[in-house]
Amino acid sequence: MTDPLFAPYTEADDYARAVVAGDGPLPVWTGGRTDLAAGLALAGQVYAGRRTPAPCDTGVLFGEVPAALETLLRPLARTWAAEPGRLPGEGSVLLAGTYAQLRGDEVQQVVADAYAAGRPLFLLTGRDVHSLSWVVAKQYARVVPGAAVGVVSELDTAEPVPGADVWCGAEDVRRLDIKEVALGRVWRRVLFHGNGKDDQLNLGQFTLCGASPVAALPGAAGPKCAYGLGCTKPMDKLIPARGIRAAELVLANCFSGALAGHAMYDPKYLILLDALDGPAQTVVATLTACDGQRPENLAWLTSAAAAGSAAGAVNDVLRDINPYPSFAQFGLQSSGLEEEAEAGTQPSPAEPVPAPEPHTLGARLAGLLDSGLLGPDYPLRPRLRALADTLLHDVVRTVALAPPDARRSLAAIAKETTSLDLALAHRFAKHHDDPVLRFPTYFGERSVADAPVALDSSCACGRPLTAYRRRGRVPVITDTVQVVCARCGDVANSLADAAELTVKAPAETAAGGALHVVVEARARRAGTVNLGIVLPLYLDARVGPVLRRVEASRPGERVHAEFTVAIAPGATPQAYYFCPYAVQDLGISVSRVHFTLRPPGPDERERPAP
Repeated sequence: MTDPLFAPYTEADDYARAVVAGDGPLPVWTGGRTDLAAGLALAGQVYAGRRTPAPCDTGVLFGEVPAALETLLRPLARTWAAEPGRLPGEGSVLLAGTYAQLRGDEVQQVVADAYAAGRPLFLLTGRDVHSLSWVVAKQYARVVPGAAVGVVSELDTAEPVPGADVWCGAEDVRRLDIKEVALGRVWRRVLFHGNGKDDQLNLGQFTLCGASPVAALPGAAGPKCAYGLGCTKPMDKLIPARGIRAAELVLANCFSGALAGHAMYDPKYLILLDALDGPAQTVVATLTACDGQRPENLAWLTSAAAAGSAAGAVNDVLRDINPYPSFAQFGLQSSGLEEEAEAGTQPSPAEPVPAPEPHTLGARLAGLLDSGLLGPDYPLRPRLRALADTLLHDVVRTVALAPPDARRSLAAIAKETTSLDLALAHRFAKHHDDPVLRFPTYFGERSVADAPVALDSSCACGRPLTAYRRRGRVPVITDTVQVVCARCGDVANSLADAAELTVKAPAETAAGGALHVVVEARARRAGTVNLGIVLPLYLDARVGPVLRRVEASRPGERVHAEFTVAIAPGATPQAYYFCPYAVQDLGISVSRVHFTLRPPGPDERERPAP
C-alpha cells in the first residue's frame, strides 16, 4: 500500500510543524472542515506523486493567511508585489487569497489589464483558509499516468475531433448516462459545456451541481433548493462538482467562476468553490456572461499548452465575440497539461488552407448577384448563388473558428471558387460582351471616387498614371479601382483588391503580323490565376492560347503567361486596343492596351498570318 500523498491536519500547530518538516505527505489544514476529507480521498486516485509547478512571474496576496500556508504559497511566484498597483508591466500574474478577499470589483482591473496585454493570469482561492490550503497543496501534485481527456457538451452538435479520449456531443448527452461518464473515470483534463449559472451547469437531464455540505450564510440568497423547494432537475441526475476526479476541470457555462461580490448566490452553492473543494488542482471557469461555443472547446483541447494557460487559450479565440476576459484559471497550469507535453500528445497545428478571404469573396458575390449587373438568366447565376449561400452558412463562428470544420469548409469554398473563376475566364475568352465585363461602368455609375493617387509606374505610352478607388454608394455595389492616363484614358479597371495586372506588348505591328504579349499578375493568395485576352469585335484577329491558368505558390507572387495576337492580313490599319484580364477569387482585373496597326510593308505582303 502506497503512502498517502496528502495529509489532513485539524490543528493549526500540527499543520505548521508538517510544513516546516517538509518530508512527509503534502499537508492540508482542514480545521473543522470534515467535508474536505472526501476531496482528499478522491485526490488519492487522481495524483500519483509530487511535482514542482512552474511559478508565475509575480504574485499578489490578498489579505493575510497563516505563516505555514504562506510558506507553501510563496514558491508559486518568483516575486511578490505588496498590492495590485505595484505589479510590473509584463510577465505572468498570480492572485491569491480566500474567496471573500478576492473581490471582483478589486481585482477586475488586474484581470482586464492582463487580458489586454495577453499576460497569463492565475488565481488561487477557496471558500475559506482551509479550502485555500487544500488548493495550494494540490498545486504540488502530479496526475496519474494515462488518465483520460474528455469533452462533454450539451450544445456541440458537430462531429468529434481527435485529441479527446471521450467526446460526448449534444446527441450523446441526450442518450447517455452523463453522471456515469463524469464520475466513472479519472480525468487528466475534462471540459463540461452547457447552459447554466453560478450554481449549476446543465447537461440535458443531468446537472453539474455546486451545492456543498458547508453551512450557508444567514439570509443569503440561494437557488431553489436553498428554500426547501427541491432541485430543477431529478435528484438522481445531479453530478456533484467536487466528485469529479480530474486534475483540470473546465466549467464552460455563464458565471461559473463569479468572484465575490459578483455572484448571485451564497458561496455554499457556487460551483467553482465546490469544484475547488474536490480533487481538481485547476478549475477553468467563467467570470461573467460568456458565449463560448465549439471554437473555445477546441482551443482548450488543442492549444492550451502553447498559450501559457488554458483560460488564455480560450479567451484568445473568444475575443471576436466577447472582447473581454470571460474565462479565468483557478490554479496553475495543471499537471494534466504537463502529462500531455511529456507524452507528446498535443496535436501539431494544421497548415492553413489557401482560401479566399470570406469578407472580400462575399462582397464580390453580392456585387455579381444582387447589384443588377447580371440578369436573372445569366448562366452562372445558380452556381454563384449556391456559393454565396454556402459562404453565409460557413462564416458562422462555430465553423469558421473550429479548425477541423473550418478546414473542410474552406477547402470546399476554395474549390468551388476556383471552378467559378475558370468558368468566368472561359466566358470572357468566348464572349467579349459578357455582362460581367461591364462592371467598370455599371459599378462606377453607382460609386463615389476617392482622391486620385499618382502611381510610380508609367503608361505604355510613357505618360504618368493615376489611380483612384470608387466606393459603392450601397453595399451591393462592389468597390472598384481605375487607373487613368491623360492620353490613353482608363487603362486598367479592377474590382477592389483583385490581382494587379502588368502587360508588355509591342506598340505597333502590321496587318498579317502578330503581337507577342506577356501578361503578368500579382496574385492575392496562393492558388490559380486565370489569364487571357479579350479582343474588340472590330479587330480582325485571334488570340492563342485562348486561356492560361498559372499557379501562385504564395500571396503576392507575380505569375505570367505569354499570348500571341495574330492579326489577319486584311485587317484595316488604324489604332486598336486589346484587353488582357485576370480572374482570381471572383476578383476581376482588366487592362486596356493600345497599339497601332500599320499597312504591311513590301516584304510583309506575301507573308502568311501566323
